[in-house]
Amino acid sequence: MEFKIKKFILKSSNSNTYLIQSEVDEKRCYLIDAGNGIEAINALQPNQNIDAVFLTHAHYDHIADIHYLLKRFPDCLIYCSLETKVALANSKLNLSFYHGTPIEYSGENIVVLNDFDTVTLYPNQKIVAIATPGHHIGCLSFQYQQFCFTGDSLIPEIAVVTKLKTGNKEAALNSIAKLKIHLDLNTIIMPGHGEQINYGNLNWDFFFN
Repeated sequence: MEFKIKKFILKSSNSNTYLIQSEVDEKRCYLIDAGNGIEAINALQPNQNIDAVFLTHAHYDHIADIHYLLKRFPDCLIYCSLETKVALANSKLNLSFYHGTPIEYSGENIVVLNDFDTVTLYPNQKIVAIATPGHHIGCLSFQYQQFCFTGDSLIPEIAVVTKLKTGNKEAALNSIAKLKIHLDLNTIIMPGHGEQINYGNLNWDFFFN
């Protein structure tokens, strides 16, 4: 394997931030979400940078360290859906206001991704955005090599939370069905909370019963 993925947990909410590093290009690194961006950044070598962060959605526990990230790496790109871009700029929409630490950001380094858009991370290695609304209308999952980072759109053995603003139970089930069809048996699912699981070991029926 020419790359490695490290997980950092924001203990207050048990949300996962993932750091992607590659032996092909050791300098360029990437984050999936930024809830615990501080520990992820502290794990870097002195010559390493975070070139971009891919946001699964804009809820507070997945963006908590976004300002710290951008202070350390001002040229870092933010890839997300249009709805996440809007929520990122509004502390009530991204729920940070209700945690007493309001976060609002609307810089020009935000790149909007649509369903099945791709971004090249390393030579011959692309990450694919998959629209998976339901938990939030702007949720994206990201497929990279044999991994799929699902944020809060799919967490093993936990029903998708749809009671927050723009949440939709029917859309959530449709998104899980979409992932089930699109992904293959070799996929390792990397959720926004909890532990990773192989596609074949996931109880897909749990979500539809």
